[in-house]
Amino acid sequence: MQEGRRKVLAFTFSAVIVFSIAAIAAPRQKALADGLTMETFSASLGNRKAELLVKVNPPILTDESRKDAYMLVRLYDANNNQTIKYTTFIITVEKGVGINAKEILTDTFHTESGLLELRIQPAEGQAEVLANREQFLNAAVADPGGIVVIRGPMFLEGGIYHLRIDILGIDSIRNLFPPDQIPRFDSWLSVGDVLTKNVDYNGQHYNTTLISYYDKVKDLIFNAEKQQFTWSMPFDWNITRIKSTNIFVHEEIRIPKALKGVGDASSFAATVNGNQISGRMLAVDPYTLENALTLHYLVNKNDVINMASNVPKDASEMTFTLAPATGENAQTTGEMLTDSGKINVLCEWTPSQLSAGKESTLKLTFLDGFSGQGITNDVSYDLRLLDDKGNQVFSKSNLVAKGGTDTQTIEFPKNANYRIEVQVSGIMKDSQPDRTRNGVARGIVVVPEFTAGALMAIAGSVGAAIAIRRLARIMPDLQ
Repeated sequence: MQEGRRKVLAFTFSAVIVFSIAAIAAPRQKALADGLTMETFSASLGNRKAELLVKVNPPILTDESRKDAYMLVRLYDANNNQTIKYTTFIITVEKGVGINAKEILTDTFHTESGLLELRIQPAEGQAEVLANREQFLNAAVADPGGIVVIRGPMFLEGGIYHLRIDILGIDSIRNLFPPDQIPRFDSWLSVGDVLTKNVDYNGQHYNTTLISYYDKVKDLIFNAEKQQFTWSMPFDWNITRIKSTNIFVHEEIRIPKALKGVGDASSFAATVNGNQISGRMLAVDPYTLENALTLHYLVNKNDVINMASNVPKDASEMTFTLAPATGENAQTTGEMLTDSGKINVLCEWTPSQLSAGKESTLKLTFLDGFSGQGITNDVSYDLRLLDDKGNQVFSKSNLVAKGGTDTQTIEFPKNANYRIEVQVSGIMKDSQPDRTRNGVARGIVVVPEFTAGALMAIAGSVGAAIAIRRLARIMPDLQ
């Protein structure tokens, strides 16, 4: 798997006397993003502070979206957001994780604009780089728009793609870093896979769609007797790897509302490898699609770490189940995770017992979805609430949470269950909008109800969110 990369490194470095094969052994910066489609990493370029954006597209792979598939690499100055020109990279692309990873491509690329977009033409066989070569490093040269066309076995199917990126030089094709100062990154990014299947129930066929944003799903099984869906996908449960990686697992299942008892249910029993999930880990959306109920499994790094202790050492899959819950009442959501996995939104209602026809105050606190630390920059977002018929009862756009916190006053028109949606549209960073963490967080608000969701306290510089439960004396069964 490493042979192709060694050959490219040896050929590239032999072109310049200052380089040697010792550069191959230079340490790599651990910058991992397992299960995401985009990530930004810090890069030290001598005295210059820079950031590296890595992105794969499409986020969901279909026959149509394959036509516009690409991998984007952009190195830019963190102080002014200006792309750094005349950048040279060595990039290796692998499909899969660990011993199952397969190398697809290793090559050297140079872009005068600083932007590099590897435009993919999916095809069986050996990967082929369709570009002119410069004479100094024999690097493939991007066109003025930063595009290099590659024909090969990328994006033939969804799953995890491993990008190993070395920044050889900047500002000029001949301005190269010494071997021990080459910035090096590893990024595992995912392309969603779509599985559509007809499930049989009471003599009828129901077209059900499963989208895995992490890796390719093996199968979707429906047990009619239990009214339970089951599916699985490959997963490396190595705890060392998990702790060093920003993991986010997002599964989306769309069930026809006509599938009575399942598609029209309001509460669900869901598991991941036998571990019950609820709250922010399971978002129920009955409104986005007219004829289907959509459920999102949103499992982040800490969730996976907690589950790993109960998973057998030889486990190589992540298994999901979903079935209607019986005898359970809906509860107000106190903590919501965006569908990108990058932002956690805490909701605190005052008064805690909500009532129709009276003003209630909603306090929103935004946290980093991976570290749990409070976001101290301004967050741009939209907020809306829908009633149990899908009608919009509250909507505000272009809101700003100063320092990551904001409050809104809301009056509920009647006693009912409401859907709340918070759409993050940007985070200000060094006077520049950071849109790499955008996403939609979804939850439920029950009126009237004593809030059983998580309330929050952000502990100063640590910024850790602590989930607590209210009304323990009145409702001890929630403990």
